[in-house]
Amino acid sequence: MLDLFLVTTPFFALILCGFLAAHFRLLPPNTVPALNVFVLYFALPCMLFRFSARTPFEQLVNVPVFFAYATAGLAMLGLFAAIARFVVRETVRDAVFGALAAAWSNWGYMGFALLPALLGPKVLPIVVAAGLADLLVVVSGALAFAALESRKGGARTVFVGVFRNPLIWAIAAGGAFSAADIALPQVLEQLTRLLGEAAVPVALFTIGVSLYRPGTRFERTEVFVIAGAKLLVHPYLVLLVAAYVFRLAPLEVSALALMAALPVGGSVFLFAERAGANGERIAAAILVSTALAFFSFTALSWAFGVSATR
Repeated sequence: MLDLFLVTTPFFALILCGFLAAHFRLLPPNTVPALNVFVLYFALPCMLFRFSARTPFEQLVNVPVFFAYATAGLAMLGLFAAIARFVVRETVRDAVFGALAAAWSNWGYMGFALLPALLGPKVLPIVVAAGLADLLVVVSGALAFAALESRKGGARTVFVGVFRNPLIWAIAAGGAFSAADIALPQVLEQLTRLLGEAAVPVALFTIGVSLYRPGTRFERTEVFVIAGAKLLVHPYLVLLVAAYVFRLAPLEVSALALMAALPVGGSVFLFAERAGANGERIAAAILVSTALAFFSFTALSWAFGVSATR
């Protein structure tokens, strides 16, 4: 397990650097939106486009992985939401967004950094297929249900917002280049390479900056329930569905399980705030799950038989 910690520590250390920079006010107040714009609209799309364009098209369209991750995500979403709504008696909005926090991993900023480091570059097409399942099925379903309940724009607005996600279009564009066997001109190739290489370090640093929220309370029990469900229940549910229902290959099973073991996705807070749900609880769950993931993610990697000698 020590070897695994040696692999994962630098990535979480980058998150800590961002947190400390925000804590000691080394950055201006509008840093998070600016960094997010760079990562979400420039660096990550370029990285995903380059990867998709260089990957054989048939590897990008991994239907079993797509449906395995979507099935497990919907199961996690439905189970958590049902318990929160009918046992704990939460409002529909709070139940849905608490469930989304338990079912949506921060794979966009963290998955493309950690999973290839542990499982090798062959894992990237799996992350792409599972990420599309997350965005198109799990996240869209949760947001549509919450939007219908709140009557703020309805499901149509939600789906329009999801399909405006630049990551989806970057993957689609790269897939089109791959299918047509087209190469970028040299200047654009160099530009996308430079932006893509900045994606991982800036994304991890941005997570740390965004986690610094003075006054956020996380002593409430439900915060730790959400974090625990995300870091422990979700990965094992994905493991069971991928291995025993869809009978995926060992690398696919490990990749999906570890993808589910990542902390709560940061966008859940933005969606919860916009819908009028309990955003403070989601923000606290993001902070707690990210802090605990340093230990839980490494421990689960070891439990799932991942080797650091890659």
